[in-house]
Amino acid sequence: MGKLKTLKPRIGALPPRLKPVQADRQATRQYATNSAPWLALRLQVLLRDAYTCQTCGRVCGRKGEAHVDHRDGDSSNNHLTNLQTLCAPCHSRKTCLEMGANGHG
Repeated sequence: MGKLKTLKPRIGALPPRLKPVQADRQATRQYATNSAPWLALRLQVLLRDAYTCQTCGRVCGRKGEAHVDHRDGDSSNNHLTNLQTLCAPCHSRKTCLEMGANGHG
């Protein structure tokens, strides 16, 4: 039982690089991801790109495979030239790189 009491102080003493990063990405979006304007814009991008990943060329045919990504990472810039279709693995990799990880997510 004595060891459990010492666990909390140890966790609080973690170096800053080991503490989880809390990013509130949804707060910077111009449209909520389930809003009618975003869904219409998303469909326009998917049709323009023919449901094809702009990084690896994979055709995303099943539900959830095609993601619409902001090229510059600025989710408030919803201009068509800033949006692209990515497959789930490429979108995950790009997001990891943007967040400072190694990209193998």
